[in-house]
Amino acid sequence: MKKKVTINQVAERAGVSKTTISRFLNGRYGNMSQETKEKIAAVIEELNYRPNRQAQALKSKRSYLIGVVVADISNMYSSLLLKGIGEVLEKQGYQMIIMDASNSIEQERDLLEKLLDQSVEAIILQPSSRDPQHYAFLKERNIPLLLVDRQTDPAQWPAVVTDNVSAIEKIMAAVIHEGYQKVVVVSEPLREVTTREIRYHTVADIAGKAGMDVALIETTLDENFTKMLMAEIKSPQKTLLFASNGRVLMAVLTLLIEEKMTIPEEIGITGFDDWNLTALVGPGITSIEQQSQAIGQAAAGKILELLQTEECQVEEMVVPTKLQWRNSI
Repeated sequence: MKKKVTINQVAERAGVSKTTISRFLNGRYGNMSQETKEKIAAVIEELNYRPNRQAQALKSKRSYLIGVVVADISNMYSSLLLKGIGEVLEKQGYQMIIMDASNSIEQERDLLEKLLDQSVEAIILQPSSRDPQHYAFLKERNIPLLLVDRQTDPAQWPAVVTDNVSAIEKIMAAVIHEGYQKVVVVSEPLREVTTREIRYHTVADIAGKAGMDVALIETTLDENFTKMLMAEIKSPQKTLLFASNGRVLMAVLTLLIEEKMTIPEEIGITGFDDWNLTALVGPGITSIEQQSQAIGQAAAGKILELLQTEECQVEEMVVPTKLQWRNSI
C-alpha cells in the first residue's frame, strides 16, 4: 500500500518551511511571492498531496466549512450559483454545507441555527426575508455573512447581486420602440424579496413615463394563476408580459403554448432568466440571463476575503447580466 505523502515531504521538495506550506493551504499568503505559490502548487500536484482536513481543523480549531443556504434548490439559478461557489471554495480547501430553505423564513432560521451548531466559519445566504432582524442573531454570533441575489432593507451585510436595472432599461427601450401599449409584470410575491420589487418598479417606472399601462400579477403559481393571467392577456391593447424570474417565465410560456397563442403576434414576452432554454420556445424568447455561476464565484471569493479581515463593510458587488436578443418582442 502506497504511503500517504506528508506535509514535511511537500515542504522539503518545495524548499520551504512546513509553516509556509500550512499558510499556503489555508490561503494565508501574506507576503508570499507568486513564484513561491506556484512552486508549492506544482509540488502538491506532483506528489498528489491531500491534506488531512480533520487534523488541520483539530489543530487550528477551524472547521474549513462554509454554510450556503439557498431559497429554492430546485431553481436553476441555485444550481449554477452553488457550482460557482464550490469551484472557488474547493481550490482553497473549504467545503460547502448546502441547505435549502424552500422559500420558508421559519425553515431558513432553523437551517441557519444548524449551520452554527456545525461550527461553519462563514455563511453565504440567499435570504428569504428582507427584514434584517431575521438575521440579527448571526451578527451577535460574530460570524461572517454574505448575501447573494437579494438584500435586506436596510442593508446591513455585504452582498453579491445581479445588475437588475440596466438590462431592463435596454429591453424596455425595445418594447417602447415596438409600440406596446401595456406591460404586465408577472412575479412571485414582492413583499419579502427586494430583487422582485426592484425589477417590478424598474419596468413600471419606464413604462409609466412612456405612457403605457402597467399591471402587476403577484402569484405563487397556484390554481388562480391561469385565470389572472388570461384576464390580462385578453386586453385589446398591444400587451407585453414581463416575467420576473426563470420559474415564472417557464410557467407563463407553458400557459401561452397551451392556449396556442402566437409570439409576438398575439402577445409579447420577455423577462429573467435564460439558461438557453428560451432559445427553444416559439420564435426564441428575448430574455435577461443572470450569470449565476459568476455570482457564485464572486460570492465565494468575497466570503474568503471576509474571513481574512475583521472589518465588514456593507457594500454590494454587482455582477452584469447578459441580454439574449431573440424574437419575442
